[in-house]
Amino acid sequence: MTFASVLLLPFVVKHIKIDKADIKTLILAAVFGTNLNLAFFFLGLKYSLAINASIILATTPIFTLILAQFFLKEKFTIKLLLGSALAMLGVIFIVGVPILHLNLKSTIGNLALVASALAWVGHEIFSKKVLTKYPPAIVAFYTTSIGALVFSPLFIFEFFKNPTWYNQVNLQGFLGLLYGILFASLIAYVAWQNGLSRTSAGEASFVFYLMPLSGILFSVLLLNESFPTFLIFGAILIFLGVVLAEFHRKFHPLHRS
Repeated sequence: MTFASVLLLPFVVKHIKIDKADIKTLILAAVFGTNLNLAFFFLGLKYSLAINASIILATTPIFTLILAQFFLKEKFTIKLLLGSALAMLGVIFIVGVPILHLNLKSTIGNLALVASALAWVGHEIFSKKVLTKYPPAIVAFYTTSIGALVFSPLFIFEFFKNPTWYNQVNLQGFLGLLYGILFASLIAYVAWQNGLSRTSAGEASFVFYLMPLSGILFSVLLLNESFPTFLIFGAILIFLGVVLAEFHRKFHPLHRS
């Protein structure tokens, strides 16, 4: 986050000033979008499967559409309600099976992933409130900067705990860090804020539908993860739910002209 903020600075320095009234909203957008979202996400990956993560996070559009009705006054329909219920049933199924089998680690991981999805929805809603006043790059800059500031105590603690950590990182690890800085932080946040500024929060979140496709593919091919029956059933329920919720609109939001 810190490197992403530094790289963004030359592009936003002329428009970096913001109104004091918007500071609280930007802080909330940052905390939800970086700190809570990433903390719950990595906690989820620690105890659950990458496949589970890709499927559970695909419910983000459902959470967004529901909460957008209350915070952004976007339209609510019966189809959206039914679709949301189906998707939530799928999530409950995925999260609930490990509970029934007394698999505590998997349960904690799945619940953390649900919390990560909810945190990202909070980021969308708070970002949307300020994107009407500021360019996407400005919002991305403050989001990454505040997020880095909040994470800094943990970073300092971990650094002094293991000050020579970089000696233990191989070339593949450094390439992963570089990817995280350039793509997962800098490009991802700027592109997301740019897209969110041009459409509603509900429509923007529909890109999360692509996550299960790539997530399942790479989890199976690169991590050799299995795809248990209960996960397939839960994924089907989530898929049916998001499709039904999507059709609460008159047209497919991803095919807008």
